[in-house]
Amino acid sequence: MRLRRTGAVLAVCLLLSVAGCTGLLLQEETAFVASEANVSEADELAYAHNSTEQQNVTRSVEAAGQEREVTVSNRAELFVNRTPDGSPGAAFVVVSSPQVKLAGEELNPVADWSQRDLLMEFSDEFDQYGNLTDVEERETRQVTMLGREADVRVFNATMAGEDGGAHDVVVSVAKVKHEEDYVVAIGVRGMNGAELSATDGDSEALVRRVEH
Repeated sequence: MRLRRTGAVLAVCLLLSVAGCTGLLLQEETAFVASEANVSEADELAYAHNSTEQQNVTRSVEAAGQEREVTVSNRAELFVNRTPDGSPGAAFVVVSSPQVKLAGEELNPVADWSQRDLLMEFSDEFDQYGNLTDVEERETRQVTMLGREADVRVFNATMAGEDGGAHDVVVSVAKVKHEEDYVVAIGVRGMNGAELSATDGDSEALVRRVEH
C-alpha cells in the first residue's frame, strides 16, 4: 500500500457544503488556525528540529445563495535523529489540526480518523526520506500525551532508503484532542537500515514530551 495525502482540508470544505449550515455560515467565523504543537527537549533524545510546515487552504462554500470562504491551517514540526554517518535513522512529526465547528457541529475529519487513517494522511511529512509501503498493524500501547491517555498504534512497514533499497521500519501513531486542536504524533524508526535497538522507546518518549 502506497501511502499518500488524501486532503483533510479539502474534506473539511466538502463537509461544510453538505452540513446543513445554511445561513449560519454567513454569521460564524470560518477561519480555523491550529496552535503550535512541539516537542520539549527533543535534543536530549538526539532528535534535532528539521522543519516547520504550515498548510493554509481556502475554499469557497455556497450557502443561502451566497459564497463564504473557509480557511483551515494545519501545522507540522519535524524532528530527525541521525546515525553516526549522518543519514536519517529515525524521524518524528507532531501535527496540530484545528477543530472546525460551525453551528455546533465538528467538521474536521481528523476527529474521527483512526491511527491508520492519520498515517495515510500525514505520511507525506516523511516523503523527503522515502515512501512508506506494506503497512501492517503490530500492537497498541498506552502513553500519556498532553495529560491524556493516548492509544499509540504501532505498525511494521517498509521504507525506501537513500541507498535505493527497501528497509524495515517501525511506525508509531497517536492522537489526542487538546484545547481547540487535534494533536497527532507520528514516529518512524529504522530508516535507511538504522538499528532499531538504537532508538527503542524513542517514539513513546517523544510522545510524552509533546507540548501544545
